[in-house]
Order: sequence, then structure tokens, then C-alpha cells
Amino acid sequence: MSTKRELIKLKNLTLLTFWNFFGVIYLMNKKILGIIAASVAALGSAIFAAPAHAVKQDVDVNVTIQPGIYLRTFKTINLQITQGDLGALQESDFNTGGSDTTDGSGTLMRTQPRIGAGSNTEVTKNVKELFAVWSNGNKPINVTVTPKVNDTGNNLTVLASSDTTSTDKVILKSVTVNNGSGTPTARVPVVGGVDLVFDTSEAGAGSYTGTGLLTVEALAQL
Repeated sequence: MSTKRELIKLKNLTLLTFWNFFGVIYLMNKKILGIIAASVAALGSAIFAAPAHAVKQDVDVNVTIQPGIYLRTFKTINLQITQGDLGALQESDFNTGGSDTTDGSGTLMRTQPRIGAGSNTEVTKNVKELFAVWSNGNKPINVTVTPKVNDTGNNLTVLASSDTTSTDKVILKSVTVNNGSGTPTARVPVVGGVDLVFDTSEAGAGSYTGTGLLTVEALAQL
């Protein structure tokens, strides 16, 4: 009985020793891990706290403002060609061929007048202002106004009759630019116009139209 009791004590002592051994190892490992963690934290703090090698350099900033140019013009030009433009010397008379006085009972002569009987078939019409140009570049500019050819077969710029059954036409022969050069500013523009020369030899009375028959271009010198 005594021997059995001693065996039980010995067994308990062995288990206690075993668990104590592993407890010591566990505590040692925990302490080692704590030391490692503390070392890593200290190292990290040292890395971030330590001054880094650095360089710096000032950089110049340059800004270039590109020269700007602005063109203002009209969308449409409406012109009237009169009998006077066509060279007619007379647009009215005082009952030519008969009495120029009436007592209230007189009649007017029925002799057909020559309406628009001028000899001119080439008419020049002035457009006082067609363009205004502003610029911030303080450079001279040149404005050109060019007729656009729309009858490529004959190399002509043609205004067609609004009567689609008619073959009548007005030909825009040439354009002369007035005051087409100068040095505009952002506040004070260069303003100019044109003289348009028309050939009316194939035109009777009526309206003649052309879409986009002039190209206005403003070019600044470099």
C-alpha cells in the first residue's frame, strides 16, 4: 500500500516537473519575443527619427502667352444696285414728247422709257466696314478678303437669281480691301471695308444670292 502511494507521489512529481519545465520555456519564449518586438519597435523609431539624406533645388517657372487674334465681321452683305449704278442718266422726266403742264385734264405720253438704260455693266459697291480685328500680340496684321469660286467650270464667283427658272446671274469680279493692315491691340481694333466689283451684263431686275462667297482672313505677322 505504501509502495503504491509512493508511486502516485512520484508520478505527480514527474508531471509537476514536466509542466514546470514547459512553463519556464513558455515564459522564456514570451520574454524573448517581447525583447525582439521591443528591439524592432526601437529600430523602427530610430529609422524614422534619424535624419535622412536629402537634396533640394529651386526650379524656374516660365509662362508664355501665345499671341491671340480676334476677327469680327458680318454674316451677310445686302447691296442695292440702282439705275444710277448702271449708268442711267435719267430716271424720270416731265412728260417727254408732250406737254409738261396739265390743267387737270391732260394725259401722259405712253412712249416707253428706257428703264435702266445706262451703258454700265460693271458696278462697284462699297462696304464701308466689313471687318474689325483685335490682337494682344502687338504685331502688324494683314486682312484679305477673297471671292470664293463656285462656278469651277468658268472659274467665276456667281450670284444666282432667286428665280430658279431664270438663268440670269451677277458675277462678283473682284474685291479690293480698304484699310486691311495695321497694328491692333486688345482694346483698339483695325477696322476696314471692301469695294466689290460686279458684272451685271447677264442680269435683269431681281434678287441674286450667294452663300459664303467671301472669305475674310486676318493674318498676324510673326
